[in-house]
Amino acid sequence: MKWKRWLPVSLLAVSAACWHQVVNTGSTAGTTVVDKPWVTTWLWGLIAAEPIDIRQQCPRGAAVIETETSFVNGLASLVTLGIWTPQHVRVTCASGTASLPPGATEIRIPVDASVEQRGQFVSRAIEQSLETHAPVVLRF
Repeated sequence: MKWKRWLPVSLLAVSAACWHQVVNTGSTAGTTVVDKPWVTTWLWGLIAAEPIDIRQQCPRGAAVIETETSFVNGLASLVTLGIWTPQHVRVTCASGTASLPPGATEIRIPVDASVEQRGQFVSRAIEQSLETHAPVVLRF
């Protein structure tokens, strides 16, 4: 019968368990960090969070992306019985860009370009690559 006394504590510990995932993109990490401690997901994470747009803070892209359920996030999820399941997301911006392949050219696509304009940039890159037999890199 002693196990019944520890059952609520065990369930709390298991349901508020923490996890941590790190994605390294291969870019050199910079000093800018975008920290979002309360990214909302629903129903134990089955309904995903809204995308996080870091293009303004990280113009050169992301170097490291960390996602975790902290102890406090787990407690919040427990209180709502998993209906609201917050996560902590931390993005470390890249300090530079990857080097281009030898002979490659770069075409920059403005962030505010329309879908039609983006298509024109892609078409131009394909044509240029076919003409020069060299890679063309598109940057957003």
